[in-house]
Amino acid sequence: MVLQSYWKSAVAGALVALMPSAPAEACSRVALAAIHGFQTLPAEGSRVPRSTSLWLRSDLPLSERGDTLKDASAVRLLDERGKSVALMSTGVRVTGEQVATLFVLKPMALLEANASYRIELNGAVLSRFSTSEEVDTQPPELPRAKLTEVKGEKDSAYGCGGPSEVTVTLDAPGDVNFLVQATATSTTMPGSALAVASGAALTAVSVPEGMVDLRVLAFDLSGNLATSSEKLTTFVPSDAAGCSSTLAGPGLGALALVALRRRRRR
Repeated sequence: MVLQSYWKSAVAGALVALMPSAPAEACSRVALAAIHGFQTLPAEGSRVPRSTSLWLRSDLPLSERGDTLKDASAVRLLDERGKSVALMSTGVRVTGEQVATLFVLKPMALLEANASYRIELNGAVLSRFSTSEEVDTQPPELPRAKLTEVKGEKDSAYGCGGPSEVTVTLDAPGDVNFLVQATATSTTMPGSALAVASGAALTAVSVPEGMVDLRVLAFDLSGNLATSSEKLTTFVPSDAAGCSSTLAGPGLGALALVALRRRRRR
């Protein structure tokens, strides 16, 4: 009986010594929206067609307190005399860990030629621009898209890791670029998108695991659309990547061995 008790205690002591302690710091990550590097358009100081629209992201910080644009009706477009221009608002829902919206505000009539305008929100100027004499009705150059990186979601019991990511680069980007599910492609502005950017790289986050068919849509400032003829098909894996755990200190193992020695002496 003494020998049996000894081995039971030995096993228990070994298990205690090897048990991981709670992580020193809880794993956390910032929730991401798939609108990267997108600033208010028309950009500050730019010269644009009379048919331009305003493009604003809902998650763009508007103050040091982290306030964001929640109501597009609060945005005003003013001419050089301070007269407000009537706007019609639509929005594109952009998915991700944190859902965001790209607001598209189109003037109800063509803007004046060779005139100055400013975009305001609660008295703060977001952008100043001027118009040319052009009215743009032509779609941008057809985008040439290429899948450049695919990452599976990394997760563990400790909540570590990061979301899945699919990155597409464009050789001929428009002013505003969307990455959408291929089945959601239409001849009008999409109601939802996986990613939006005003540059040559589109990164969608939190894409579900499995096969996914993607397509790129490119818009100019006036809202004219060009659709990539190439469907991008890829597989989003699920990468198991746990957080490193700190093993319990040697003190627990030492205490277990001391208890075993005492039990043997008895």
